Amino acid sequence: MLKHLYDFFKHLLSGQAQRAIEVPKESYIPVDNSIITEINLPPVEPQIDIEEDQPIADPHWSPVLPTTEFFVTQSEGSSRRIAYTVSGNLDANKVLLCLPGLLETKRSFNVLHAYFLRFSECKVISIDFSGRGESDVLAAHEQYKMSIYLTDIIQFLESKIFVKGDKKVRLTILGTSMGGVLAMYLAQRFKSKIYEIILNDIALTVNWTSLYSLYKSMHNEAGYAEIRDLAHELSVDQRAIADVQLPTHFDLSYRADVWGMNFHDVLEGYKGKVGLIYGGESKICTKRRVKEAIALLRNLNTCEVPEAGHPAPFNLKVCSFIQDEMGVKG
Repeated sequence: MLKHLYDFFKHLLSGQAQRAIEVPKESYIPVDNSIITEINLPPVEPQIDIEEDQPIADPHWSPVLPTTEFFVTQSEGSSRRIAYTVSGNLDANKVLLCLPGLLETKRSFNVLHAYFLRFSECKVISIDFSGRGESDVLAAHEQYKMSIYLTDIIQFLESKIFVKGDKKVRLTILGTSMGGVLAMYLAQRFKSKIYEIILNDIALTVNWTSLYSLYKSMHNEAGYAEIRDLAHELSVDQRAIADVQLPTHFDLSYRADVWGMNFHDVLEGYKGKVGLIYGGESKICTKRRVKEAIALLRNLNTCEVPEAGHPAPFNLKVCSFIQDEMGVKG
């Protein structure tokens, strides 16, 4: 059994180190509101070392290897399939739900599925938003926007996680970048039903200039490729790539000021734990924004990944941090 898991780990984690987006150093440029939208390229799965003799927490337990399933969501009179990958102990009460960045897919969390396979007390789930990965695209009359992603995840939680029964689920939501923003709104909605949210390189304020620089950096790195080629590379509906550039894409409530988008109010009333993972060189979750979050959130724990950009990679340090935050025993 252990040899089988070891071979699976090696196969799953045999990628290059995650690529961080380099943002050009430049002075402030007036921002066109139509491009104040976060765009992050999907990371290559990072490589972490797992020793062949690394013990499984419960040697008498056989974990479920990552398996893709589908959930049907209802929106504006139409139904769509939302793809999600699940692994670990399907009956565990400790659940890690992973929400990807704007142009990422559930594959971004493959390393976490592998890491947590040896722990019998938890289950890991990662989701493809509509129009990404293996999930269905939106109908022709629908526009990709934050409220649709949020509604889909709410329906998923109410149907698959918060179901009636004697077992109390201890849910941790991990969100990368835009997925972290959605995690905050889910905490606002479900409050005490969520044990913790863990934010990957997204804090309570996102600077306008940071968003603009990241958007411009993505275009430079892509070499202004045709949108259909970029969509094919990222496994994203090309309409989704176009829609994220519209000012109507972020249609959830937030406070805005001269500095940027503020999500302080979203977490008011949420008493659960908050974790923050951030890249030491991130231009989105800057050191200033980390200090601000520490001052405002009483239950905040942080994990810095030195020399990393946006978003932070899931290396061994980050995986161990998530494990500790969930209270999963080694």
